[in-house]
Amino acid sequence: MPEHKGLHRKTHLLIGTLLSALLCLDGCSGNSQSSDVSDYVSSRDNCDALRGDIPEPTEPDRLNRVISDINKYCKGTDQRLKQLREKYSGNESVMKTLSNYEENIEAGMSF
Repeated sequence: MPEHKGLHRKTHLLIGTLLSALLCLDGCSGNSQSSDVSDYVSSRDNCDALRGDIPEPTEPDRLNRVISDINKYCKGTDQRLKQLREKYSGNESVMKTLSNYEENIEAGMSF
């Protein structure tokens, strides 16, 4: 069963990376979203994947690794999302991208 959870996490991280690559390709074609938005999307997708893959306390090494990764990818995302929404409030494409992300996720994290 732990192997399945690891595969689940890797799949989410891969999806986040691929989404970031697609945003970059889209940017190369002239419909670019700025690097701050694509960086946020990549980091936030990793954060969301990690939040959905918290290991059991019986796996302390893996739990510590996931918590460390959550702290790396999730801390500050609430504020960054707010700033990006304010900065790009007139950009429909960016606002559509950012609308996929839940606000105030850090309040529920107790790491």
